Amino acid sequence: MGYQSKSMTKPRRLIQSIQRAADILDLFIHENQALGITQISKQLGLAKTTIQGIVQTLEALSFLEKDPQSLKYRLGPKVFQLGMQYAANMDLVTMGRVWMERLSFQFREPVNVGMLVDDKVVVLLRVDPDNQFMSYPQAGSIIPLHTTCIGKILFAYLGETKQMSILSSYHFERLTPNTIHTLPAFLEELKRVRKEGISFETQESVTGMAGIGAPIYNHTNQVIAAFTITGDADRIHKQREKIIDAVHYTSLELSRSLGYRGVFS
Repeated sequence: MGYQSKSMTKPRRLIQSIQRAADILDLFIHENQALGITQISKQLGLAKTTIQGIVQTLEALSFLEKDPQSLKYRLGPKVFQLGMQYAANMDLVTMGRVWMERLSFQFREPVNVGMLVDDKVVVLLRVDPDNQFMSYPQAGSIIPLHTTCIGKILFAYLGETKQMSILSSYHFERLTPNTIHTLPAFLEELKRVRKEGISFETQESVTGMAGIGAPIYNHTNQVIAAFTITGDADRIHKQREKIIDAVHYTSLELSRSLGYRGVFS
């Protein structure tokens, strides 16, 4: 009989109170809205007194904060700080910043990097040229799947089962007249993205703004993030072919620096 270490055979013992606290925080990620004690209690199937004690502790530690008017809770600053620290420590952000700065400097437009977290796209990194004032989206923003370059890329490379799970309840909110707002049109767009390995945003989130984006692969040849150069629609259109070439090149070289060994089409 071969030897097996205790760490391989002994199941992990979870501390119940910490598990419940994690379940509560997870609710806010999925619901994306303020929640009251009663709502949390019903969704987790736990007594209000139990929920109240945990929520008050999370509030005291700044993981949650209470709206003084509605008396409901939302995620607090500590969660944001942890998320930003996590992003800052990732090889993706460390290595990606140099490439995004080059791209931003070359075309004098903002560049964003984002990842998919469950069914939401979170902006991890934003680089602005010197002449830009703060504009949407900033690092930490949550952006739509169906209207943005990053969202289209990340969704296009998801497994079909995960795609269908998200799309079964997805709302195609129409933000501008150009927004893709039907499932068939979105699925057709995903086919094009997978075929070309690049995505486009043509005034679909904000009127007057356009973008061109591409995937970022890791050492297992999986798409782990995406980036986009976004700016004034007229300026992006005038440099369209140059931007496409630069985005393709940046996608390949950044992916290679993260260990990617595949071949781009």
